[in-house]
Amino acid sequence: MKECSTPAQIKACRAMALERNRQLFEEAQALNRAAHELLEGHDLDIEEFEHYRAMRKKADLLFAQAIEHLCVLNEDFPPIPMSAHNSQVLRRQLESSS
Repeated sequence: MKECSTPAQIKACRAMALERNRQLFEEAQALNRAAHELLEGHDLDIEEFEHYRAMRKKADLLFAQAIEHLCVLNEDFPPIPMSAHNSQVLRRQLESSS
C-alpha cells in the first residue's frame, strides 16, 4: 500500500481503505443485529441458540478484523492534517447538523 506517493494518491488510497473499513463494520453490525433478532423470537430452542452463538462469534471476529484493519490503515496512511480554516468549517457543519 505504500506505493502511493503523491498527496492525491495517498488521499485516494486512504479513502478507499476507509470505505472498506466502513463496510467491515457494517457487516459486523448487521450480523450482530441478526443474531439479536434470533433471541427475540419465540420458543428459542438449543439449535437456534447455537445458531445465535455462531452468528455472534462471527460478528465479533468481523469487529476485530475491522479494528485491526483500521489500526493498519492509520499506520500506513496517517490522517492528513486539516488547515485551520477547513477545521473550523467542518466544526460548524457538525454543530449545525446536531
